[in-house]
Amino acid sequence: MSANGGPMPVKDERHDEAEINDLARKIKEAKLAQTAGLPPNPMAGGGPVAMARPGQPAIQQFFSGAASTNGTAAAGKAADAPQLDKPVDEESKKGKFGWADIEKVFLPFIFRYTTEKYTSVRMVERKLLHRYLQVLPPELNSCTCIRSYYITDAESKLLNEINLKHTDCTFGKEAFTSKDLVVKLKDTREFHKFLDLCHKKLVLKKSNASDRCGFFRINGESVVPYTVKEGVKYVPLFYFEGETDHLKLKSESVEGWDLAYLKFCCKVQGIRNELFANDTCKVVALDEIKGHFPAGTTFEDYWPAKGSIEPVPSSRHGVSAGNWTQKPAGQPSAKPIQSAVQMQPNGLQNLNQLSALNAAYRLPQQLTAAQLQQLSLQGLQGSQMTGQQLQQLIRAGLVAGQQQPGQVRQQQPGAYRQQLGVDMAALQRQQQRQAPAAANKAFPGKLTQIKEFPMEKSNQPPYKLQKALIDQKIVPCINVRPYVFHDLMMSLPDFVKHFFPDLPLEKSREMLQEILKVVLYKGNTGHQEILRQEGKCQLYDPVPLVLVKDIMTYMPQIKYMFSSITSEPANKRPRVN
Repeated sequence: MSANGGPMPVKDERHDEAEINDLARKIKEAKLAQTAGLPPNPMAGGGPVAMARPGQPAIQQFFSGAASTNGTAAAGKAADAPQLDKPVDEESKKGKFGWADIEKVFLPFIFRYTTEKYTSVRMVERKLLHRYLQVLPPELNSCTCIRSYYITDAESKLLNEINLKHTDCTFGKEAFTSKDLVVKLKDTREFHKFLDLCHKKLVLKKSNASDRCGFFRINGESVVPYTVKEGVKYVPLFYFEGETDHLKLKSESVEGWDLAYLKFCCKVQGIRNELFANDTCKVVALDEIKGHFPAGTTFEDYWPAKGSIEPVPSSRHGVSAGNWTQKPAGQPSAKPIQSAVQMQPNGLQNLNQLSALNAAYRLPQQLTAAQLQQLSLQGLQGSQMTGQQLQQLIRAGLVAGQQQPGQVRQQQPGAYRQQLGVDMAALQRQQQRQAPAAANKAFPGKLTQIKEFPMEKSNQPPYKLQKALIDQKIVPCINVRPYVFHDLMMSLPDFVKHFFPDLPLEKSREMLQEILKVVLYKGNTGHQEILRQEGKCQLYDPVPLVLVKDIMTYMPQIKYMFSSITSEPANKRPRVN
């Protein structure tokens, strides 16, 4: 009604309840489809417009609101994630590929599981990694773990098409087959960075403090490797004996490429894989380590001039074929490999010739009756002599060498006995000259012999003298077992020199052996060879050795006993060099 009592005009509204209901139904269907994991409405995800009939869009393209927004987000996430339920080479069957730029080198990549990018191992080696793989040592391959995969027929067809039509056979004229490998593109980028750093340090001899890995030299002596993780420098936990129990509370783990760079440094330093063979390694932040050193301790960035692994001649072949990757277990059938004998460059044709050649250079393993008789006449026991000692006697003429069948000794019996008498006299004079020197260097206490450990073939020396941090002092140590450089021992003179320089050696022996019952060891032949080369046997030969773990265990008792000894008058003692 109007104000004056007349009727008020009312606007006539169109009845569109049916359209609203239809819109609500469409939104509900889109929601149900999204919840059930079905493909969303193509219009909601921004896909191709569905036509009701040619030239006339359907009504769905005009829908908007929360339902279409959520559908777009879901479609975006689904497009980014690999679709493992689809065939691995579906995109290759469509001919889909792309190009990646790695340090201005363009490499084609294919798609697997719709979105994951992979590149050919052969293409990567030929264009990107060839100059690195030719000169870097193959030991670096064990630092990384890059999985490779055999390609399908569809992928080989696509790679051949790329090579032939798009690059004019830049990647070689050999066809790609199902025996070829691919790796993830992201692994290729990381491996290139890794090899580039190794090349810079090993070949170009360049090193910067900003590098992803390196060494710290502590007080100009002890050298410790480090890796950089998220901008923080970490060192391996196993390097710090004595403080390990405390540092474990603040240790972290590195893995993946952070661990690969740490493994590289460990190989340069000559440490065996046993210490870091796992997929993770315990490390401690450098700042945490610095807090356990006295004030004024220096930490300088360092790279050794020569390490345990070095570049190889650039003319070396056989560095490709995906040897830097972890190949799949089920390898396709390959060509039969020639036998090792047939491949010998000196033209040996059969095993008999190879055995004859080896026998000419091999040390004698069994002595003839004549040789045993010669040794017995000279007062020597052949069963107690090594092959090297026997070979030296043969070369010196003290023992006759093994003769081929049919050869007859032409020397007369009298002359033979006369020659033996001369040889025996020469040998006795040599033993008499060596006896006084050996007696003067004999250790007065009991030594427990370390056995001769079995050793595998390696380019690295089984034993070496290295600096270690023991009770805040850097001392020279030698490893107990071959190739295991974390279980150490030191010589008794070095122990006294670095920890108790005012303690007589005889007192230290008495303190360790008779009071604390610490075992002193005699090194095996490998130990003694290194210790003599390093001048550690000048006072005692063989020099007594003590385990580092025993020193750390009894250090409090030793310090207490030493304090009581120093209160007494000092005795004259042999000088420790």
